[in-house]
Amino acid sequence: MKTQKTFCNSDRYVFDFNYCNSKKGFAQLDTTEDASYFGNWINFKSLELISYCEGDITINKCDDKEEFKKELLKTVTWYKNNNSYKGIDLMLNDEIKKDFNNLNLDKSFYLHNSDIKEV
Repeated sequence: MKTQKTFCNSDRYVFDFNYCNSKKGFAQLDTTEDASYFGNWINFKSLELISYCEGDITINKCDDKEEFKKELLKTVTWYKNNNSYKGIDLMLNDEIKKDFNNLNLDKSFYLHNSDIKEV
């Protein structure tokens, strides 16, 4: 896995509406901590996990599907263990749903309850 760390003097909305939007294949990993200064995004096709916290940006680009699944499981489990996990929002995007399904991920573990029926 390649990890890139950088800083951006901005807020999360630059990611929501530009860098990590659904048109580019990104879903949102929603937590109770989400705010203008914090967010997480996932791309099931490019195998990327991106985190933004108070300007600090971490991009994890996995080498293959298995590594991505392990990293996603580790991330989601951490948020669940800290009682802040809400679920992954597939952004009502058919391509993102397809990419999610291609990885054979457990819908009940990863998705918002309302999204499970749609996938």
